[in-house]
Amino acid sequence: MLGQIARRRLGLLLLLHGQQRLSNGLNGVSFNQLLSKETHRHTQSSFNTSSPISTMSLWPFSFQPRDFSLPNSSWSPEMCKAYDHYNALCDTDTENGEEKKRAPWKKLPSYNRSIKYATGGIHLSKLIQAKARLFTRNVKEQGATFEYVVFVNKEEKSCVCVFQAGRLLEGAPGHVHGGAIATMIDTVTGSLAGYLSGPIMTANLNLDYRNPMPLGSVVLIHSALDRIEGRKTFITCKVTSTDESKLYTEATALFVSISVGHLFGSRN
Repeated sequence: MLGQIARRRLGLLLLLHGQQRLSNGLNGVSFNQLLSKETHRHTQSSFNTSSPISTMSLWPFSFQPRDFSLPNSSWSPEMCKAYDHYNALCDTDTENGEEKKRAPWKKLPSYNRSIKYATGGIHLSKLIQAKARLFTRNVKEQGATFEYVVFVNKEEKSCVCVFQAGRLLEGAPGHVHGGAIATMIDTVTGSLAGYLSGPIMTANLNLDYRNPMPLGSVVLIHSALDRIEGRKTFITCKVTSTDESKLYTEATALFVSISVGHLFGSRN
C-alpha cells in the first residue's frame, strides 16, 4: 500500500514538472534526478541539465543510484592512470556543494538503467518495476564487458572516453569484437551529441576499422562536434591507444534531435 502511494506521488510530480520542464529540451528537471538504482537511470540525452530539482523533495526513498563510471578493482593501472589524468582536469566542488574550481572538463556519470517507453506511453508504476538495463551496463561482474568513463569538454565541444574491453567482448581470438567497438563509439558520440543538442537518436554511424584491438586493452575514444545543421548533429570520432600512437578505428556519426513526445509515442 505504501509503495503504491509513493509511486502515485512520484507519477503526479513527474507529470506536473515534466510538462513544464521537458518541453524546454530537458534543461530543467530530468528523469535521472528523480529515479534511483533499482528503478531508473539516465536517458542518453539527460546530461545537459541546468537547474535540477532536489531529489529528496521528489523521491521518497533513501538509496542513491550507483555510478558505474567510478574506478573499481577490475581497472588496470593504465585505466586508472588515464582516469586520474582527465579527472584532474574536471570541475571540483567543496563538501558543502559550493564550486571550488572552474575547469572545461566534466565527468559524465553512467548508470545501468534507461527508462523504457512504448508507443502510447507506459504508466510510471510499470516503469518503476521494469527489468530493462542499459546494454553497456547489464553485466554485474566488474571488468567482464564494458568498463568506461566519459569526460566532456564544454569549451571545445568534444569528449574523451577511457575504455577497457573485458573478456566477454572477444571477436577474433584475443581481440575485441567489432560490434563491441561500434557499441562504444555509438555510446560516446551519442553522449556528446546529447550533451550539446538535448534529446537525440542515432541516424547514421560509419566506421573504418584500422587495426585490431587486443582484448583487455585500454583505449581512448575521442569525439568532437563537426557541425550542427538544424535538427542534425554531426560528430567525428577516433579510437586510439592511450598514448595516441596507434589508431584502431575512425568513425563519423549523425544524430537527429527529437522532441520528448517521441519517447512517449507522440506523432506530433
